[in-house]
Amino acid sequence: MSNTMRIAMNGYIVVIGGINVDIKGKAFDKIFIGTSNPGAIEISPGGVGRNIAHNLALLNVPVMLLSAIGSDAQGAKVLKDTGSHGVCVDHVLRSDVSLTGTYIALLDNMGEMTAALSDMQILEKLDVDYFKSKLGVLKNASYIICDANLPAASIEFILSTANSFGIPVCLEPVSVKKALKLKNYLSRIDFITPNLDELEALTGMNAKTDKAELMAAQLIESGVKNVITTLGKEGLCYTNVIGSKRYRSIPSTVSDVTGAGDSLTAGFIYGLMKHGSIEKALICGLAAAAITVSSKETVNPLLSEENISRLTLECSLDNMLQ
Repeated sequence: MSNTMRIAMNGYIVVIGGINVDIKGKAFDKIFIGTSNPGAIEISPGGVGRNIAHNLALLNVPVMLLSAIGSDAQGAKVLKDTGSHGVCVDHVLRSDVSLTGTYIALLDNMGEMTAALSDMQILEKLDVDYFKSKLGVLKNASYIICDANLPAASIEFILSTANSFGIPVCLEPVSVKKALKLKNYLSRIDFITPNLDELEALTGMNAKTDKAELMAAQLIESGVKNVITTLGKEGLCYTNVIGSKRYRSIPSTVSDVTGAGDSLTAGFIYGLMKHGSIEKALICGLAAAAITVSSKETVNPLLSEENISRLTLECSLDNMLQ
């Protein structure tokens, strides 16, 4: 399988998507539905787009974030925190009529997600007119990473703009419901990073009877160039027009899985920019995910080029392939 691409080795990444307040509750013991469960609750900056941008900044990748916050204390705090880590937040929209997005996640005592609820209505403010005003930012990017929290019309505009200027786009489906809005634009997508549930939604197939490879192949037939199916502790499945390969996850002590997919996407794009190789980039993504799940924080401050390099050096390609 060919795994090398021509990649811009300089420039900046534009990340488009959610920026919000994360509220995470982790149970001390087994969760019982319908009653209160003892546990620990933490509040931190979050949002798929924001998390990806933060991870890229930790990996010394120049990154601009396009998103929206409310004119409230929560939004100001999240934006200040995000900017302090090196993410350019100059182009984030401030709304006087909408509240900053909020995400609530319930984790079991093993750190696995049981349920989640997100209020991302503010991202409806990121309409086509907003992105037209950011055309100068978009057209000069080396990569665009976009999450599916955006209105469908905005996603279509971003993809059309990127295609016009030859900029590769990576789409993060975010959730089953939000993944559905991507179905009309599959032929314009360079990279997509669904989990199995999102892959089911995109293909109409059933993961219980159809393998990830088969479902991903359907996306390739629909025009997607590269499909990276995340499989949790089982690693990932990479699919392109030539075929599929599975890569094992990198062993790590799991504290909290929240944010693992976001860091995998960031690590993958970082790997593409640094190495220009799909296989090396995938291993960088898995290394970033391993670092992330070892921390209770959604974005692990220990994520760095040095730690990515250390983990990838310990993992030969033969050992990573399943």
